[in-house]
Amino acid sequence: MKRTILILLCCLMICSSLSLAPAAAMAAESAPVGWKAEFDAVCGQTDNAASMSAAELINAIARCDALKPQLEALEATPRKVYLKRLQMCRNLFTYLLEGKEKEKTPP
Repeated sequence: MKRTILILLCCLMICSSLSLAPAAAMAAESAPVGWKAEFDAVCGQTDNAASMSAAELINAIARCDALKPQLEALEATPRKVYLKRLQMCRNLFTYLLEGKEKEKTPP
């Protein structure tokens, strides 16, 4: 019983250590330098997105739109991962912006 649990734990640790990081690192070398920093800067704002002003949200959406072509130049796997993450960040900014615009317009 203990041996089975130990084997399962080892398998779980091995599976969890596998990630897209090596593929993303290789793709980062082939893409123009700077996209990763911009990606981290833009999507890193999602933690405090609810407190951002409408102008800041519009700026974040524009930065997402500007970053998309750079991500489309990556290899297949990292392209899918980063484009999906970027789209989720953009969707959050858009949702919050729409909410702020609805608050401004009186019923």
